[in-house]
Formats: sequence, structure tokens, C-alpha cells
Amino acid sequence: MNYEELCGKSILLLGKTRALNMEEFDTLLKLHKIVRLSSYTDDVSLIIEGRMMNPYEQGESARLYETQTVPIVELSSVEKWLCRSIEPNRLLMSLKLSRNQERLVDFLQNPYITDELFFKLLKLYDWQNEGLFDNDSNRDVTAAIIGRFYIDLDRNHNVQYAMSGLAHLIERYGNRELINAIVELSPIANEIKNPKDRSLNGVLDAIALHPDTDEAILRLLLQERAVLLAHREPLSLESELLGLNRDDVNEILAQNHSLSPYGVVQLESAYPHLIASKTLLDEDRFARLKEQYAPDLGSNPSLSSVMQEKLFALGEDTVLKALASNPVTKKEILDRLFESGQFSASLASNPSLSGDKLGSLAAISDAEVLSALAANTSTPIETLYQLSLDRRFERAVKTNPTFGKHIQTHNIGWF
Repeated sequence: MNYEELCGKSILLLGKTRALNMEEFDTLLKLHKIVRLSSYTDDVSLIIEGRMMNPYEQGESARLYETQTVPIVELSSVEKWLCRSIEPNRLLMSLKLSRNQERLVDFLQNPYITDELFFKLLKLYDWQNEGLFDNDSNRDVTAAIIGRFYIDLDRNHNVQYAMSGLAHLIERYGNRELINAIVELSPIANEIKNPKDRSLNGVLDAIALHPDTDEAILRLLLQERAVLLAHREPLSLESELLGLNRDDVNEILAQNHSLSPYGVVQLESAYPHLIASKTLLDEDRFARLKEQYAPDLGSNPSLSSVMQEKLFALGEDTVLKALASNPVTKKEILDRLFESGQFSASLASNPSLSGDKLGSLAAISDAEVLSALAANTSTPIETLYQLSLDRRFERAVKTNPTFGKHIQTHNIGWF
């Protein structure tokens, strides 16, 4: 329905408002030159069913359904239309001048205002030098933040009222604008400047790891969360992290696939095994490390076909075993390793091995091989079914994404 057509007309609301209090509801109606009546008359052009209708209003609603041709609509569509007609600058100025925090909280809890307006309103809220959940008002605002952006909230309402819920919101649904807004909340901003509230660790950890977090924010987190920042891929603040000269940070950096050539040079002598197995390889680095660290190179996900052939030609068991489990190992080498009858457990863990070969490995009565097959996302469904009947591998099968997807797709449930 086009509610703009109600301009200059009257409406009847049965029950209470929800997203707006009655005063705000009437104020917005007046802006559209709409009059709200308290009882039905022939002038009524629209009937709205609100929340918490009393017995009289329920009876009146039933009577009007039967006797009138006036449209009857549910409250939410009207409130949404009214809220989207709010003039943001006028509302912001009104709230700034009045400093009415109760009214501000009402608007922050309103699901129908735009995200843009929500973020502007959030900047006006006074946290009273207390934590996110330390008083009723702060709790309501924090819950409003989580509730607005947590997409599948219906499945877990309690997430709105837990610090872990805010951390999970960032991890799962965070974006640049939301993260910036959360960092600007005074309880969060104060904690970054002066760490003392351990309950916020999960929130700050999530911010440190999120790919959309601005570098300016990451710099604020550098001293307290350097190890987490070293895990980021693509890597941010590499030079700053290297400049800390911390062993625990450097060890993580040496395993980061996005470590720059400069970073590799800086860390290669101290962590040659990690550099060989984790970082992006070039021909010079491969040649330099091949003599002493060939097994580590064999597990590197950036091996080229030429590099793989050179490692395979070495014929060393430790190197071949690494190649057997490496998902980037090309089919020809995997086939040769399979035909050798060796390295079955490593091959059984490799999702790049063909389905028929993975299925044939199930005939090997070796627990290590069968356990690897149970967890491998490329293992044929028929093989996974058989493995699920063995208690030793039941859990691995049921946590295998391929098996879980098959169960959901065919709607047959766990057995």
C-alpha cells in the first residue's frame, strides 16, 4: 500500500506501537498530515493492528474485518514507512540539544531506521564511564548493536546479551563501518588505550583478526595483540611487527603465506624449516633450501610443477611423504606415489587424490589410514558411510563437511 496517499486523512490504531513510542508515532503522523483517531468513524481510511490489543480492541478488529471495506494492515509496515521518513539532521539536532538519552536509546533499538542513521545516533550515546553491560541502558544499546547486525538472531537470542556475542558478531558479520563504530564506543576505546578489562579480550581479538579492520586501528592494537596480527593474511603492518623483534611474533610471521620477500630474508636464518614449508617460494629460495630442507619444501602449498618434480626425483621417503599429503601435488606424482604402495596415510589425507583411489585405500586395515579418510573432504560418500559405522572414526565422519552437506541435502538426519 502507498501510505503517502493517507496525507490529509485519518487512521485508527488498535493496540500499542512497537518500534516507536506513541508520542514519536503521532509526531511522525503529523508530519504527513495524518490524524490518529481513538475509535472508528466513517472518516477512517486505514486500520492498523498494533501489539498488545486488549479484549475490546480484539473484538473491534474482528468486527471491522467483517463489516468494513477499509484496509486493515499490520503495524510493522506503517512504522517502517514512518521511520524511513525521519529527517536525520533534524533528529540528530533535537537529540543533541535535549540530551535525552532515553529517547536516544529508543531510536537505537528501532529496527526500521537506516544503518547510516543508527551509526550517527550511536556516537551520541553516553556510556557513563561504565562497561558495555554494566547498567540497563548500556546493556540495551549493546544488545541493539548485536541485534541489528546479527543476521540469524532468531536462532540464538541470548547472543545479544553476552560479550561473546559481540565478538562473534564481528567475526561473522563484521565490516569496515561496523568495526569502526564498535572501536569508537567509549568502553572499547578506553580499553585499547588502557587495557584492564579482560572480558573485552575476545572482542579486541576479533577486531585484530578481521580482514576489514583499518590499519589505523591495527596500529592501536599492535603492542597487546602482535601475535594475532602476525596471523593475518594478507599480512598487515609487517614492518612494524618485524620491528618488535619478538621471537613469538617472528615464529608466526615465518609461517605466514603472505610474508613479503623482505620478510622472508629477515627470518630465513632463524626459522628455515618454517620458511621452507609455509612461505611463497621463488626459484632462488627453493634452490637455496632444497639441500637441507627438502621435506619441509615438500609440504609447501606454493610448489610449482617443476619444483615438485625436482623433489620427487630425490627419492627420499620423508620428501615423498610430504608430497603425498600436499594438496597442490600434481596428479601424475600422486598416481606414482599411490602405485608405489607406500605413504598410504599421507595419501588418504590428501583431498586432491582421486575419489576412486581414496575409496580403494579404505580396504587397508590401518587405523591411521582410515582416520585420514574419515576426515578427508574428497572421500566418497559411500566410504564415509562405512567408516561412520566404526566408533573409532564416527566423530571424524560426522564433522566432515562433505558428509554433513550430504546429510542436509538428502534430509535424512544423523543416524
